[in-house]
Parts: sequence; C-alpha cells; structure tokens
Amino acid sequence: MKMVTVASYDLTPPAHIAMGRLRAEGIPCALMDEHLVQTDWLYSIAVGGIKLQVPPEYEARAKHILAADYSAELDDAGT
Repeated sequence: MKMVTVASYDLTPPAHIAMGRLRAEGIPCALMDEHLVQTDWLYSIAVGGIKLQVPPEYEARAKHILAADYSAELDDAGT
C-alpha cells in the first residue's frame, strides 16, 4: 500500500500522540523510521525524523486533524 507523509517528529511521544489522534478519527496510519531514530537521535536528522504516514486518500483530512489547535479550550477549562 502506498503511503504519504503528513507529519514528521523528532521524538517518539508526540509521534504516537499524533498517530492516536488520527486513529481515533478512523484514519489508518503508521510511523516510519521510529525505531531507527530511537537507536541514535542523530539518525533523525539523516532520515527526516519519525514520519507519520497515511494512505493518499486520507492525506487532506489527516493534515486538517493534525493542524487543529485545542490549546484555547484547555486555557478556558481552568476558569
């Protein structure tokens, strides 16, 4: 299956959070080069980070979901 990269990350936790957001919306996705980057952080620069990939037909929707910013809602939650 052909996949396209919708985002890349330097660290594993944000990559997994993003993957979880997409999976919660029913978008099939996978992380590429995750284990390579974990072996040595310098590999991250060489391979372009941990890549979050989806099938091409989900690309626009995935980018829209990942671009959503909910920080204002969190700021208002404490008041």
